[in-house]
Amino acid sequence: MTDQGLYEFLCVAIVLLASSWLLAWIVKRLMRTREGFAIAKPITIAFGVRILAAIGLGQLAIARDLRGGDELTFLARAETASGLPFSDSFSIDQLTSELHTFLFQLHYRIFDIAPPEMMLRVEMVFFATVGVALFAAAVYELAGPKPALIAAWILTLEPANIFFSSLLHKEPLMYLAEGLVAFGGAVLWKRGHILALLPMILGCLIATATRPYVGWFLTAAACAVVLHASLTRQRGLRSLALTCLCVIGIVAFIPVVWDKSSDESLTELQQSQDANAADITANLSLERVDYSTRENLILNLPKRIKDVILRPYVWQTQNTSQQLGAIGTLVVLACLALLAMAIARNRKQIMEVAGPLVYPAAFMLVAYAISAGNAGTAYRYRTHLVGLAVCLVIVLLAHRRQEQEGLSRVPRRPGLATISRTRTAS
Repeated sequence: MTDQGLYEFLCVAIVLLASSWLLAWIVKRLMRTREGFAIAKPITIAFGVRILAAIGLGQLAIARDLRGGDELTFLARAETASGLPFSDSFSIDQLTSELHTFLFQLHYRIFDIAPPEMMLRVEMVFFATVGVALFAAAVYELAGPKPALIAAWILTLEPANIFFSSLLHKEPLMYLAEGLVAFGGAVLWKRGHILALLPMILGCLIATATRPYVGWFLTAAACAVVLHASLTRQRGLRSLALTCLCVIGIVAFIPVVWDKSSDESLTELQQSQDANAADITANLSLERVDYSTRENLILNLPKRIKDVILRPYVWQTQNTSQQLGAIGTLVVLACLALLAMAIARNRKQIMEVAGPLVYPAAFMLVAYAISAGNAGTAYRYRTHLVGLAVCLVIVLLAHRRQEQEGLSRVPRRPGLATISRTRTAS
């Protein structure tokens, strides 16, 4: 083995051992205070499957095409920033808007030569796997141990998540952020612990620092969860404190929303949409939508929501990358069918049962629908929506089943006809 090969092997081995230990510690902490929450096996398999998928994909000649060119862009930006002081605006911008690139930048600062890509991929897999564990913990809080285990296994084996978890991109960190918000919201919803705000705040900060426009929507979803819980599930001073906190957050959020929906910001968004729609050579282009004003954005948003969920259609795929992405579309369609069935059975109780999942799912669907320029981008975005949708479906179906089992245990009173026959016989 060459010196370079030995160096890369040791880097990957050290990070792999450290990530494994830290992941085991997190899972143990989650399981310690939750009776019957046995997710160690699926989470271990989730981590291992994603590592193996990253290694296997790296052996393919089309690996770079499948992963896309954004990885090289992010690595180049990280290398450039590593030669500048931390106080430089370029580095600060990465910390506040491209957190994944900032993390890559730290590696370039620490090592004299470029860090091994596989080492960075192991770290991304770690973030995504922690997100899976947090989603499962959120399901536990809302529905119990068995649904949580089912959610853990489904998210472990979901193909699109396996693929995107090892990308040197924004997706792993965003998945972690969503898991933190869902978990914290579920704990606050069911237990009323104020400390549940900490993972929610951390998740919002990570999301805003990674993908700002989605981070603000996730923050709004977190505020909605806290406000709903404070008004319906808290009492006294705690309810008042949480309500005031949410009001302050909403007041602070309004100027941001107003600025991001200004004519200047919408003009930039419209230019991006027009450029993607004008690319007639790409089979994944979406039809142009008019986002030039706030009113047009609201009117045209449903069309783009449909595109994000359903496009590209299976028959539109033209290469291996798109064909693999079509698997994610099929998973989404299956989730939609199950979600429609679950909502139909829990129409009156959906918010009471699964509010901490409903709010993030709804807000993030809107965020990704606004920003999606083509169906190829939607491949990545859908992994986040699928994670929330899977958990939501499992919680609703589990609650419905628990209700039915509860009714079946209630002893039935004799009917009027039976009582009447008894009296006649006597």
